[in-house]
Amino acid sequence: MTPEEFTLKCFTRGDGNWRFQYPKDRLLQTDGVISDEIMRAPDMWDLEDEPCLLVVKNGNATNTTLGRANGVFSIVREYSMNNTHCTSMEWGIVNYDSKSDVFSAPGDSGAIIADIRGRIGGLLTGGAGKTKCSDMTYATPFWWLLRRMKANGLPDVNLNVFE
Repeated sequence: MTPEEFTLKCFTRGDGNWRFQYPKDRLLQTDGVISDEIMRAPDMWDLEDEPCLLVVKNGNATNTTLGRANGVFSIVREYSMNNTHCTSMEWGIVNYDSKSDVFSAPGDSGAIIADIRGRIGGLLTGGAGKTKCSDMTYATPFWWLLRRMKANGLPDVNLNVFE
């Protein structure tokens, strides 16, 4: 996808003062974390006036792809590990549109997912779908991971991410 095509896909309705600028070095600068509140009530809209977060990731298998997160947490899993109660939360991301390639594939796990404003949203954990390729990607929300790292022995964790 050319920089022009990428930029065109990154047009969203909403904040009239903000426009996506394709980075000259082709690297999206991350700045901040998408909060729980924004994930649940996205502050962007797509071209069809549907609320969503337009997200991007660069994975080992599929390289740079765009997707849409709609604010629904698809999985909250409760489980026990070593006699300790644990909870896992997953954020759902779908392909950019029906004509686009998949957002993720096996081998992309661990990639950081950010919105097009550069706010980190999550850590890619897997995908699902009825076809050979995934039409649903799951990520652990980054705000959730940071909170747990700080509560479980890393109170001064510093990933150069502003909260």
